Amino acid sequence: MRFAFHRRCDNYCVDGGGEEDRLERVIAALDGIDTVLVAKIGDCPREGLAAAGITARDSWAQDYIEPAILSLYRERMAQKQAITA
Repeated sequence: MRFAFHRRCDNYCVDGGGEEDRLERVIAALDGIDTVLVAKIGDCPREGLAAAGITARDSWAQDYIEPAILSLYRERMAQKQAITA
């Protein structure tokens, strides 16, 4: 695994509240991304991301990014193997 690129994206939630236009900008910045790893996410942004085809995962919220991505990769490979088996 290696770093490929960085996408600049503002935080949706500031001081405990989010704004719809900010969420739209976040979703636009994530164009082409199917999964984001999050530490914490509310229902509104989770649903907005889902409507755009983006899954928000908090399964590895307390992990460092490298093992979290590795875990997601292994999970996806296991799913693919189960489908082809």
